[in-house]
Formats: sequence, structure tokens, C-alpha cells
Amino acid sequence: MTDGRLPSTSGPRHTLIAALAIGYGAFLAFVVFWPSPIDQPVESLLNRAIAELHERGVPAFVDYAFIESFANVLLFVPVGLLFGLMIPLRWWPIALLLGPALSGLIEVAQKYLLEDRYSTVEDVIANSIGATIGVFIAVILRAVVKARDDRVIEKHEAQKRRLAASAR
Repeated sequence: MTDGRLPSTSGPRHTLIAALAIGYGAFLAFVVFWPSPIDQPVESLLNRAIAELHERGVPAFVDYAFIESFANVLLFVPVGLLFGLMIPLRWWPIALLLGPALSGLIEVAQKYLLEDRYSTVEDVIANSIGATIGVFIAVILRAVVKARDDRVIEKHEAQKRRLAASAR
């Protein structure tokens, strides 16, 4: 560092985000392209658990469809987070479009490629909500990191100015 500038942290951040995107993308592909509904092996267990929850006072609206929809929201929060981290911060609104687009493509693929799976608009909506939440988390996270980086750079610059003034 002969010029006194701080090293960039973009390289390691991009590498980490790319690794997370590849890993989560593989997991998501596994879940969405499984030939039968992913919860089919545990459906009876889920129904028993829901019945038990209702007996313990959980409201009736918390049923299988509610849990499935909530799971779809949760499944796409990391998708939105990763889109929000991969796209330049000034273009973050574009990340809001990528989650619904990916969800729509997945639902179309399930409809035409997997005969035991079914596609619904409700899944696209739930996935889109999750992706939107993820994008907003990414924007907040990036704003916090940028503020921290700005403080570190300002501190570094102030230290350089003090050193230069004391050397005169």
C-alpha cells in the first residue's frame, strides 16, 4: 500500500456471495425439482402436528395450506437476500423483480416438467413476498456496512492528515 489507500473488501465479499448463491441455488433446485411434493413423505406427521397445535389453542387458520405458504415465503427470503447482495446497490429495485421472475419460471417448469408437482399463483405470490423481504434485508445490511466502511475510511483519512501535519 504505497499510496496509503485502504484495501478493497469487494473481492472477498463477492466470492462469499457467489459461494452462498451457488450453494443455496443447488438446495433450491433440489427442493423445487424433486419429482413429487417435497413434504409428501411427512404429510401425515404434519397433519398430526397441526391437529395437536389446534388442540393446544393455535388458531384454526394455521392449517396445512398456511404452513405451506409460510414455508414458501421462508424458502425465498435467502433468494431475495442474495439477489439484493449481488446487484449494485443503486440498482436494488431490479432485485425486487428477480424473485418473482425466478418463482414464475420455477412454477412453469414444475407444471410442464414434473407431472406429480402442481403450480399455483399462490406459490408465486408467497415466493415473491419472501424474495422481497430478502431484498429489503440486503438493502439494510448493505447500508449498515457502507456506513461502517465510510467511518473506517474517514478515520483512516484523518489519521493520514494528522501524520502529514506532524511530519511538516
